[in-house]
Amino acid sequence: MLQRRSFLKAAGVAGITSAAGCLGGGGGGSDSVTIGAVMALSGPFARTGEENRRGLEVAQEYLNNTILDEEFELIIEDGESTPEASIQAARTLVEDEDVDAIIGPVSSGNSIAVMQYIKEDGQVPHLLTTASSVEARENPENCNEYAFFIWPSNRHLAPTGTQFIQELPNHIDRDIDPSSVYYVSQDYALGQNGLQLVEEAMSEVGGEVAGSTLVPLGETDWSTYISEISNSDADVVTGVLTWGAAAQLIPQANSFGLPEEKVMMFNSGKPIGQFAASTMANEVTVDGWFGTHFYNPSLDTEVNNEFKSLYNNLDSNLLPNSTAGASFELMRALATAIEAAGGTGTDDIITELEGLEWDSVFGPIQFREEDHQAALNFFGGRRVEAGDATEVEVLAEYPDVIPDARCSL
Repeated sequence: MLQRRSFLKAAGVAGITSAAGCLGGGGGGSDSVTIGAVMALSGPFARTGEENRRGLEVAQEYLNNTILDEEFELIIEDGESTPEASIQAARTLVEDEDVDAIIGPVSSGNSIAVMQYIKEDGQVPHLLTTASSVEARENPENCNEYAFFIWPSNRHLAPTGTQFIQELPNHIDRDIDPSSVYYVSQDYALGQNGLQLVEEAMSEVGGEVAGSTLVPLGETDWSTYISEISNSDADVVTGVLTWGAAAQLIPQANSFGLPEEKVMMFNSGKPIGQFAASTMANEVTVDGWFGTHFYNPSLDTEVNNEFKSLYNNLDSNLLPNSTAGASFELMRALATAIEAAGGTGTDDIITELEGLEWDSVFGPIQFREEDHQAALNFFGGRRVEAGDATEVEVLAEYPDVIPDARCSL
C-alpha cells in the first residue's frame, strides 16, 4: 500500500477523495463508520452552525456517502450556541451513539468546553470548525492530541491584517495614516483576544491601537457604537466580526457614511466574504471596505469547483463560503484518515491526520504534526461589482503566515 503522503502527492487535485478506493481495508479492520457533529443550530451562532451543517451535507455528496466501501452515518446534535449544551451534545454522540469522531462545534467558548470533555472522557478524534481564539490552541489545559483545527486563530489573523493595513495606502485613493487603527469587535472571547493581538501586531510595526469598541453579543442597533468609531482620530478601523455582527455593522455604517470617513478593514472574511456578497452585495462594494481571508471563491481547482456546484444544489440563499468549506474539508480529511488507517481506531485516525496534506477549497493545506493546526495561505482584498454580481479583487497575498506552534502535544 502506498504511503499516505506519497499517494496524495501522486493523486494531485483528486487527492483526498481518491484515497477511498485505493486505501480501504489496509489493516485495522473494516468497521462501519459513524461520525458525530456538534452544530449550533439555534442561538446566536445558529447562522454559522447552519453553514457548518451544509458543508457536511456537501461532503456527504462529494464522498458518495461512502467510507471504507460502506455507507457511513452522520449524526448531528444541536449545541444551542452554549458550552453546556455543546458538552451535552458531544456526550450524547460519544456515549449514546458511539461515534468514531466529532466535528464541531462553532465559537471558541463552545469548542473549548467540548475539547475539555473529549480530552478527559470522550477521547475520540475532534475536528473543530470555526474556533478562532488562541486559548484553545495555546492554553496547556486545552491542548490535547485529539483536537485538530482547520480555522486560523486570532494569532494568524492579527499580523496578516496589520500587514495588509500597512499596504492599504497603495490601494486606496485617499490619504490615510496606517500607523494608528481603531478596533471594533464583539465583547466575548473572540473580540477580547483579537484586541490584544492587534495591539501586539501594531506595536511590532511601530503603530498603535488608538481606541476600541467591544459590542455586546446580539446587539442590533450599532448607532451609538458607530458614533464612537467616527469620533476616533484613527483613519483605519479594524477588527474581527461574526456574521451576525457584520450584518448589523456594514449597512448601518454605510448609512452613517462611516466608510467615507474611515477605511474599514476587517479580518477573517468580513466584508469580502461570501456571506456579505450573498446578503448585502450593494453594501460591501461601497468604497472603503476591505478584508483579509483565506477562501477565494474564484480559485479554479477541481475540488473548489465541485464544492461550489454541490453547494449551489442545496436549499440555501447564500453562496458557497468558508464556513461551509471548513466542515466540508474536515469531513474529507477525516474520511481520508479512516481510509488510510483501514478502520476507526482513535490512535490510527490521529496518526493519519497528523501531517496530512491535501488540495482543499482553500488551496494547499496541511495539519501540522506539532499542534494540529491547519497551515494555509491568506490574501487581502475588497469586493467589487462584476456584472449582476460581485467578486473578490485580490490586492495582496500572504503565504506562510501561520505562526509557530505554541501548543506541545
